[in-house]
Amino acid sequence: MTGCSNSAPPQHPAVTSSEKQQSQSETPSDVDRLNAGESISVETSQGKINVEPTVVAITDAQAGNDTNQLAGEVFYNDPWESFNRTIFGFNHQLYQYVLIPAADGYRWLVPAAARDKIGNAFENIREPLNLLNNALAGEFRQAGANLSRFFINSTLGLFGLFDPATHWFNIGAQKQTIADTLFYYDIDSGPYLVLPFLGPSDSRGAFSTVTEGIIHPINQLTDSPESYFLRAFDGFDDFSGQAETYQNLYKQADDPYLYFRNQYIQGQRRDEYFQYQGQQDEE
Repeated sequence: MTGCSNSAPPQHPAVTSSEKQQSQSETPSDVDRLNAGESISVETSQGKINVEPTVVAITDAQAGNDTNQLAGEVFYNDPWESFNRTIFGFNHQLYQYVLIPAADGYRWLVPAAARDKIGNAFENIREPLNLLNNALAGEFRQAGANLSRFFINSTLGLFGLFDPATHWFNIGAQKQTIADTLFYYDIDSGPYLVLPFLGPSDSRGAFSTVTEGIIHPINQLTDSPESYFLRAFDGFDDFSGQAETYQNLYKQADDPYLYFRNQYIQGQRRDEYFQYQGQQDEE
């Protein structure tokens, strides 16, 4: 901007190293900005990724005994915290020393365009499962979209590598999991649960994950152990796109377990709110 100005830029006094350090310490971290309700952008090798802020404050239920806590603050009971922290620590070691280096190599070897097509193909294979869950939840319009997408993308999209259903026919994705269907029937999510390898979930989500693993369409296309390898590769492909974001947020969090737990719970509550609002609008 000063290059376009005709006047000389103002002179500023020299800043000492101690002043620089003080200024840096006063600059809020990305985690602090999220907790303050701001959106942030995390820089990765894939470009900037936007991370949404939390929607409500959640702290441990034990903190409710603190008389200094503000009235009306939301407390979350985490009955399996000891177990969850153990699995969270195991997962972090697995991510840090195995999966993240593997994801770095995968992104280096496989171009972004090819990874995008791989993701499209796995999403297309899942469409019959989306159709079943939407039908069970009485979402017949969404189930019809699932059927149309599967037929169009499996044919014109070359077995799902491309997505003409979205780009040519404006039929957007309508993903529905078993957990979403259970929520439709007012089945509570249950306690927070960290799954080995997979990360944050809850008892309802864990049931959904296990059940979908049994009835997933991939199991109808291939026999074991090939089906296991394909499902594992599908999960690894998803993880590769999130690895850098995970690393950046983990490093900035004072207590990474609480941070990722709260982000999961609040994201779940946000999704459930919009899902409930959608049901009310249809009624």
